[in-house]
Amino acid sequence: MQKKYYIFLILSSTLIFIVSLYLLKISVIFSIIIIITYFFLTYLTYHIVRQLFDYERVYKIISELSHHSDFQSLFNYVVHSISELLSAERSSIFLVNSDTNVLWTIAAEELEIKEIVLPIGQGIAGYVAKTGEVVVINDDVYNDPRFLPIVDHKTGFRTKTTLCAPIYDKKGNIIGVIEVLNKKSKRGFTNYDVNLLKLFCLQLGDVIISVQLYNQLQMLLESLLKSFAAAIDARDPTTKGHSLRVMKYALNIAKEMKLPENDVKSLQYAAILHDVGKIGVPDSILLKADKFTPEEYEVMKKHVEITREILSNIYFPPEFKNVPTVACSHHEFMDGTGYPEGLNKEKLSLLSRILCVADIYDALISYDRPYKPPYTQQEAIKIMYKMADEGKLDKEILDLFITKKLYQIEQRKFVRINKEVAFAWRKLQSGEIKSLLPIISKTINVSARGLQFISDEFLPVGTYLEVELYLPDLTIETISKVVHSSKFENEQNKYRIGLQFINLPQDIEIELQSCLKKLEQQTN
Repeated sequence: MQKKYYIFLILSSTLIFIVSLYLLKISVIFSIIIIITYFFLTYLTYHIVRQLFDYERVYKIISELSHHSDFQSLFNYVVHSISELLSAERSSIFLVNSDTNVLWTIAAEELEIKEIVLPIGQGIAGYVAKTGEVVVINDDVYNDPRFLPIVDHKTGFRTKTTLCAPIYDKKGNIIGVIEVLNKKSKRGFTNYDVNLLKLFCLQLGDVIISVQLYNQLQMLLESLLKSFAAAIDARDPTTKGHSLRVMKYALNIAKEMKLPENDVKSLQYAAILHDVGKIGVPDSILLKADKFTPEEYEVMKKHVEITREILSNIYFPPEFKNVPTVACSHHEFMDGTGYPEGLNKEKLSLLSRILCVADIYDALISYDRPYKPPYTQQEAIKIMYKMADEGKLDKEILDLFITKKLYQIEQRKFVRINKEVAFAWRKLQSGEIKSLLPIISKTINVSARGLQFISDEFLPVGTYLEVELYLPDLTIETISKVVHSSKFENEQNKYRIGLQFINLPQDIEIELQSCLKKLEQQTN
């Protein structure tokens, strides 16, 4: 639209100028000189106005960058803005990971793959990251030996031309690369495009550093909160991982409901921290193997009030001020029969109701106590719908949770084998832990080098497992390998499995030996 306006202005002005010369009866030679000067000044004015207009666009784009505090939204905004600014089909922004010597991106405009990783030095972007040169290719990039067509092969996109420039921090270090693909104009990328992209990259470096620092602080905060919650959960092996699972359930619900980002973060923090008050519950009650007495139950219920007291002394930014309130309401019911305050549905926030559903579901399917076995998924769902019919749970949230199968996350179920020992495992595939339902088995023999157990699933020799072994005052997490596997005669789906610990540190092995000797002495 702007280009058409400029053309119309130039043509109309030229016509008026020529008519004016004719009417003034100026000599031909002088008229030609004036016309040439006029066109030169008009051309110069056009380019100056165009530059001012484009620089204004760059300034507007840069001013918007500060509104993005996470890489996903920042990358999406940058690639769309650059493609529009330079009239290109697609753009990508890569960041340098100096630890692994690779470039990575989580947003390449309209690409099907969400993450692309390139070694520094390979491909056009890798070359720019290594050398700091600006690369312009207006011929077919497939003829350039530096080009890697692997991304095109994965996405089906055909790269033809490219403009690639480095992004620097204030110390002059290359921290990223912008790659602009397929200029829509037949002329290809020009020096003017190069200068515009350089101008943009000068400002983008500072923004990337700020976002990186913000994200690092977020990660630090979240890792501290998760470690704190995990330490509380680990006091009892049967509840280990409970807070993180509740967080995952709650976040699945919040994201399905498309809640605002601040609400999602508040719910995340509240879910992680909802049981921190258990730090104030004595082990004699928290780890009790029998049903609580009325007096003990009252002590157990106080963990919610202790949670409120602890969280009230933590500074939360204004947008997360509701974290303590949400965290302390996971035992409140919509009919007012919950604790500690007996709040009803009018006083319970949406986040509190989500957390309540997530917490109850995990409690039903995960906990294994002598007085309460873990329920199956179907049994848990039936119980929760009964609670919803009684007015205790938000039925709309529960419907969403069940119908969308938002409970499908990695789960851990724990069984006490006896008072001292518990054991859980899950298979590793292709060197990575998959989101498989851990299978609980009873240990028949444990040593410092490995263990034997009875399984209802056949495990071939050579299978790798992630193992968690729980003994008094000691929890061991290690990778194990199946070294023996045999089927019981005359018994269906019953196998004797032998495992060997393959990455057990020597100090942990010594500690395990000591613990096993104590157990053996107590048994004898």
